[in-house]
Amino acid sequence: MKKLSILFLSILTAACVVGYNPSYWFNEVQVVNLSGSTITDVRVSVLETTKSYSCEEVAQFALCQDYFGKRHYPQQGIELSWTHPDGSKKSELLGARIPAYYDYPFPLRVVMEILEDGSVKLFYEQETPGRDAFTIL
Repeated sequence: MKKLSILFLSILTAACVVGYNPSYWFNEVQVVNLSGSTITDVRVSVLETTKSYSCEEVAQFALCQDYFGKRHYPQQGIELSWTHPDGSKKSELLGARIPAYYDYPFPLRVVMEILEDGSVKLFYEQETPGRDAFTIL
């Protein structure tokens, strides 16, 4: 029994030292216009990749989105630029934390909400199969 306990503690210690470092993937980027009116010249660039896309005009409460093949989580961030309803040009370099619960087989969705004051809220969502349909984590 003593040998079994020592073996178990050794394995547990080795697991703690090595750490858990999963690969995160994303395959969709969404810009949600919550600014109060139409925004124009929306451009999104993922800095670690050559991936970028743009939308000429995004109406209030509408989406500017793009789907693509699975890509590694962008460690360096995402650049978002747009023209605010008051005519001023805005640009932000964004980064977000990975969700606390991550289901590896399903890629993440990067969501950027442009708020009425011109600030941007960035977060990641993930769809996972539920009993009836997909659920957002």
